[in-house]
Amino acid sequence: MFYLNKHDDFKKTNSSNQLYQIKHMSKLILLFLFSLLLLCGCQQRTPLQYTYVSSRPYTVRGARYVPQKHYEYDQVGLASWYGVTDGFDGKPKATGETFNCMEMTAAHRTLPLPSVVKVTNLRNNKSIVVIVDDRGPYCYRGRIIDLSFMAAKKLDIHRCKPAQVRVQSMVQDTLLLAKYIAQNCKNRKDRYGRSWSQIYFQEIAKNKKGRKR
Repeated sequence: MFYLNKHDDFKKTNSSNQLYQIKHMSKLILLFLFSLLLLCGCQQRTPLQYTYVSSRPYTVRGARYVPQKHYEYDQVGLASWYGVTDGFDGKPKATGETFNCMEMTAAHRTLPLPSVVKVTNLRNNKSIVVIVDDRGPYCYRGRIIDLSFMAAKKLDIHRCKPAQVRVQSMVQDTLLLAKYIAQNCKNRKDRYGRSWSQIYFQEIAKNKKGRKR
């Protein structure tokens, strides 16, 4: 009887060791897969092309900002808006263009200029596309994007700022816009006198819709 108990204890100990080894190997495999995903994510980043605005680091109010060297971006945070009563409407933007609060544009601290992004209001699930062509916001923590008044109105956040949003880059659209600007724009406008946002919605977005039909 004593022998059988010892044998049972040995079997239990052996089973525990095997279970520990299996769990340890599972953790190593998961760690390897996670590292592989991170590596793949890094390899899929699209480097800057057709740069029009400097991507060098800059300092505002003592804080240093480093613009991205790639186009990919997906972030959740707060959105504010500007351009009606704050005196920014009609003033120069970081790109040198004149800010028009009635265009579908936005400001971001580190995204390449220009960038085309999709912004989704997480409260009502409304989405819009805007052209990032300015820098900011700088005043408040947690805010990741500053929308023009018109963009905020489309998202229904112009009465209750700031709002929780998701900002997602549209890489292919950004590349098409950046290429058009590099090839066709002198003094920040094309030969028709159009702003970057007008170029995107009248040329790139319109052609994109035409191809889907």
